[in-house]
Amino acid sequence: MAGKAKTLIAAMSGGVDSSVAAAIFLERGYQVVGVTLKMKTCDDSREKTKSCCGLDDNIQARQVAEKLGITHRFISVREDFADKILKYALDEYQAGRTPNPCVLCNYHLKFGPILERFAEEIGASGIITGHYAIINRDNPEKARLFKDRDNEKDQTYFLSALTQKQLNFCHMPLGEMNKPDVREMAARLGLPNAGKQESQDACFGYRGETFAMTLCRHFNAKPHKGIFVDENGTVLGDHQGIEFFTIGQRKKLGIALGKPAYVTNIDASTGRITVSTDPDRLLCESFSAHSMNWLDFEQDSLECEVQTRYRQPLQAATVYRQGDRALIKLHSPLPAVTPGQRLAIYKDCQLLGGGWIEK
Repeated sequence: MAGKAKTLIAAMSGGVDSSVAAAIFLERGYQVVGVTLKMKTCDDSREKTKSCCGLDDNIQARQVAEKLGITHRFISVREDFADKILKYALDEYQAGRTPNPCVLCNYHLKFGPILERFAEEIGASGIITGHYAIINRDNPEKARLFKDRDNEKDQTYFLSALTQKQLNFCHMPLGEMNKPDVREMAARLGLPNAGKQESQDACFGYRGETFAMTLCRHFNAKPHKGIFVDENGTVLGDHQGIEFFTIGQRKKLGIALGKPAYVTNIDASTGRITVSTDPDRLLCESFSAHSMNWLDFEQDSLECEVQTRYRQPLQAATVYRQGDRALIKLHSPLPAVTPGQRLAIYKDCQLLGGGWIEK
């Protein structure tokens, strides 16, 4: 069964999803080589025990590979993780935006050039992942990405930066399954992580700290302190750093106005954070996005659906294509559309493209 056409890399995080994905292709007769990316040093006792690249996950990835009888390798991507993901996230926070590092982690690392080079080195023709998404290859010139059968687990939002080349290189067999199906298969195969709990969203953090706090400490960055003001410019109090706030935030503002207040604007140049007790001030009717990845969007404009954050219900909108930018006009106002977050565009459950939200 060996040979380039029948050899695939399996990206193994230590979780049950990636483990079952590898097992599926092994049962289909492929030669599978397990790979786990090492994104950071796992020797800090304060590190969260649940993360996508923790020490326990690395151990379980190796144990699963042994159970499946496949070769397993660790590949260090620490420098790229620090520079392209963590530093990017800190820069976004310091600019008054709210980053979405998972999107870039997929683009740069989990589907990036390091794994492509490793695949070429061992003669593998693609990579298997445990993402919940469906890749349709009916058109050999253009792979199409669809939401998975179980929308509660759908991960296409985080895959919206992947290029056609990256999509053509990967296989996502869990798109037609749900989580109980996956756990049942893991139990049938006797995988050691069959009952493992879901990992946390954060891949880099410490107990008692927000992601932004950890980044500031990790890079020895001084938070941008400033003041809270209301919509009329009246000073309401001080804050300890714009990095620790996001559009729409209501809790932990540290100011008392007698009723709930929401962050409506963050000015990185002055350190002023505007808050309002009127939630309607968060409503957005249109916004723009830059650095668009147009996967299957050939029209100048299209009535479709958009998503501006993970797990958000799809929102009806008209999207206007403007080169590498997009203008989005929502059919109904949407609260807290946040600069720095990811825009994903859908039509009939197909991901058509994605970009970075700006106002």
